[in-house]
Amino acid sequence: LARWHSPKLGDVSPYRFIPVAERIGMINRLTPPLLRKALLAAREWPEDVRLWFNLSAHDCASDDVAREIVQVIFESGFDPRRLDLEITETAMMQDLAQVQRAVNRLRALGCGISLDDFGTGFSSLSQLHSLAFTKIKIDRSFVTGLHENPASYKIVKSLVALSLDMQLECIVEGVETRDELDALTSLGCTLVQGYFYSKPIAPEHIDAWFSQEREGARA
Repeated sequence: LARWHSPKLGDVSPYRFIPVAERIGMINRLTPPLLRKALLAAREWPEDVRLWFNLSAHDCASDDVAREIVQVIFESGFDPRRLDLEITETAMMQDLAQVQRAVNRLRALGCGISLDDFGTGFSSLSQLHSLAFTKIKIDRSFVTGLHENPASYKIVKSLVALSLDMQLECIVEGVETRDELDALTSLGCTLVQGYFYSKPIAPEHIDAWFSQEREGARA
C-alpha cells in the first residue's frame, strides 16, 4: 500500500492523496514509479509470497499507460506469475473495451487480475465474464460485524458461492477480529486480508514479520 510522508503535512493517508491524484490527472504519473518500488521490494520476498498492487481506473483507460505498466513489470525481473493487479468496478464502467485490452495484455504476462471491492459497484455478470479476471475481492463493508449481521452474512455467502460457480478465487477484505474470521471460515472462505493479521508495515520491517509468522506457524 502506498504511503506518503510529507514534511509539511506529516503522514497522509492514501484515501486522501490517491483520489486527489485521480481528480487532477496525476495518477498515471504515480502508478509506474510506485509499481517499480513495490516490485523491487518484493524481489527479496520468499518465492511463495505474492505481491498485490492496485491500478487506478485511469491506468486501465489508456493504452499508453497499460504498455508502460507492462514494461515496468518486464524490466523489474519479478516473476509476473507472483503479481496480482487489482482494478475496481469503476474502471469497467469507463470504457469496457479499453479495460479488456489492458487486462488481456497483463494476463498475457502471467499476472493475476482481481476485481476489487466486488459487490459495491454496478458491474454485470456479463462484464465479469468478458474480462479475464482470476479473483474477486469482497469489500470490507460486508465484513464488519459479519457474525452479528444476518444480512451481511447472507450477502457474503452469496458472493462466495458466485465466485465458486465462476471458478474465480475469492478474497475477503477487512477482517479484523477472530469472530469475523470464524464466520468467514464457516462459509468456506480460504483467503482473507485485514488487520487481524497485520497493519500496513514498511518494506524494511517485512523480513522480521515473515520470520515472526513462520515461527508462529511452527509453534
